[in-house]
Amino acid sequence: MEYTNPFTGATISPSQVGYNALTLSVDTTLEWPINGNVGANVAANIVEVDATTTGLALLMPPASQVSTGQAVIISNVSANTFTVEDNGGATLASVDSGVSIYLYVTDNSTVDGLWSSITFGAGTSAADAAALAGYGLIPLGHTLNQAYPVTNYYSNASLNSTDRAQFTIWSGGAGTFTLPSASAVGNNWFTMIRNNGTGILNIVPVGSDLIDGNSSVQLQITESFVIVSNGTGWNTFGYGQATEFAFTILSLVLTGGTYTESASQASNLIQEISGTLTSNQIVILPPTVQLYSINNQTTGSFTLTFKTTSVGAQVVSVPQGATLLVICDGTNVYSASSGSSSSITSLTLGNGSLSVPSLKFAGDPNTGLYLPSSGQLGFVVNNLLAGLFSANGLYVPNGIGGGNF
Repeated sequence: MEYTNPFTGATISPSQVGYNALTLSVDTTLEWPINGNVGANVAANIVEVDATTTGLALLMPPASQVSTGQAVIISNVSANTFTVEDNGGATLASVDSGVSIYLYVTDNSTVDGLWSSITFGAGTSAADAAALAGYGLIPLGHTLNQAYPVTNYYSNASLNSTDRAQFTIWSGGAGTFTLPSASAVGNNWFTMIRNNGTGILNIVPVGSDLIDGNSSVQLQITESFVIVSNGTGWNTFGYGQATEFAFTILSLVLTGGTYTESASQASNLIQEISGTLTSNQIVILPPTVQLYSINNQTTGSFTLTFKTTSVGAQVVSVPQGATLLVICDGTNVYSASSGSSSSITSLTLGNGSLSVPSLKFAGDPNTGLYLPSSGQLGFVVNNLLAGLFSANGLYVPNGIGGGNF
């Protein structure tokens, strides 16, 4: 039934109900408050809708029963999105959680009519907070709060973009975390890593990415740090160093020439140098006081020398297959095992070989002495057998080059 103004001929708006709290559990059609109709589905000035599930629809009453400009505010107070439709089922708006819309009739010539809508912001900040909370954030009440979700790992794992702001805890034995590509996760991606396990934890980047200039980093038991992407590599801060296990290892693969260690690399007391040398290798240490244990695992007939940039300062050459304790005083680099004793009462060497003599020289590591087998003493020149002493006498494979024998 319609009510028409006798002076203008326009349909008169019904007397409105101010407020209606509606629980939406099935698709529901609203009704105008006409002829005392003020039931549960009345189209009040303000309708707060609690949708019990997703995919539900709220249908507007016939547009032809009211004047143009007739308006209703519909507010979604639930966590579920629902749609508002005209009387024929055509969608007018989708109402997200916490959002309110202002609907008004612009054409009442048909039952479905034409409607316009204005979308208001969220009715409460709690809905906004839940919608905005990403990695590292959590909604508490009406506010966003910082959060570091804790995740434990017991086997090797590859981290990815979804691990942003995660507190990553290693709880296994010796293991490895592989970082995502720094360029893929972008500048400012970060995660916190702690070794809570029972062995060394290796942190390994991918591709050409470096961590503080290093190809990998080790965390000893109980150690931790925050690692941050700069878009092309990784930087760390907040390093918590273990007091029980204070030593870390730097593994460098070198092929010759001059290599300058960064401050981060030189902080590793134990250094393993490997690779096939094609020329003499010089390693430049920072001008700081430090003690090093250096293991020369290189191959090739060339030397491995450690020094600082100070001109004329003392240097140390580490023989292949040997490990030396080396001291840097900020200027000089020298062997910690050298002493002032004038004699050695006993010296035990490894057996050695033609390629790596047991007793050799800093200027020529390919010449010296070795033990071919029990009861024999071999002389090596340029990694070739030059002579052999045994119980049978002296054997010289190339003969005597001069003089009397």
